Amino acid sequence: MEEFTVEEIIGYHIEIILASDREEDRGMEGKLLTPGNLYFVIEFSSGYSDPFERAAFILHGLATGHAFIEGNKRIAFQLASLVLLRTPERYETVSSHEENDRFVRAIAEGKKTMEEVETWLRSVTKKGC
Repeated sequence: MEEFTVEEIIGYHIEIILASDREEDRGMEGKLLTPGNLYFVIEFSSGYSDPFERAAFILHGLATGHAFIEGNKRIAFQLASLVLLRTPERYETVSSHEENDRFVRAIAEGKKTMEEVETWLRSVTKKGC
C-alpha cells in the first residue's frame, strides 16, 4: 500500500486552502499547529494493512488531532478518500458532501470512535470502475 509523505500531505493541504474562499483560511496553507500529530498519523497508519482501517485511522487522527491551523477536517477526509481510491478496487466515496461534512464534524467533536469511522467508510464507498 502506497504511503503518504509529510511533504505530500502538506502539498495537498496547500491546494485545499488555496482553493477555499473562507476568510479564516487566508495565509494558512501548509501551516502546522501540531506537527507531531501529523508525523504520528503518517507513521502509525502504515501499520494497517486493511485500507478501511488505515483510512479510518487517518481520518480520525487528523480530524481530532488538529495537525494544521485550518483545514484539518478537509485534509483528513481527502487523505482517507485517497487511501481507498489507491487500492486495487479503487473504492470511491458515494455519500453527499453534506453527509461527509456532518460525519467528519462529529469525528472532530469527539463523537465518533475509530471503529465507527471505519464502519461509516465501508458504508459510503463502492468499488470503482
